[in-house]
Amino acid sequence: MRAVIYLRSATGNLEQTTWQEADCREYLHDRDLTETDIITDTGHPGPGLAKRLDAAANGEVTDVVVSDLSRLGRTPLANMRTFDALDHAGVTIHVASGTLSGPVLDDCIRDMMYEFATVDAQRLCCDDTQQD
Repeated sequence: MRAVIYLRSATGNLEQTTWQEADCREYLHDRDLTETDIITDTGHPGPGLAKRLDAAANGEVTDVVVSDLSRLGRTPLANMRTFDALDHAGVTIHVASGTLSGPVLDDCIRDMMYEFATVDAQRLCCDDTQQD
């Protein structure tokens, strides 16, 4: 496994990327794995992620670890595009603190899992009124 840790902050917030890195390192440590690199992007997923895709095409990267799925894109559509690009490059996505982790090889199942996770997160986070 040649894993990179991918960190992203919309604003370049150092505190945010520090806790992301800690989550990812703990995930790798719990599995007796080590990272080969750490890549950080600010704003939209960009140059760092593109660099990893190039490295994956050359066989230098096999896995990417993110703290949560939102690091790969701000919207479901952006996330799906990133998933597809990483999958096409042969990279397995691991989610350190999210509900999805490890390889999900079927595109349809992966996309549905993401949609359900997104809806659940919104419901749990934002719905403070419960109707019976």
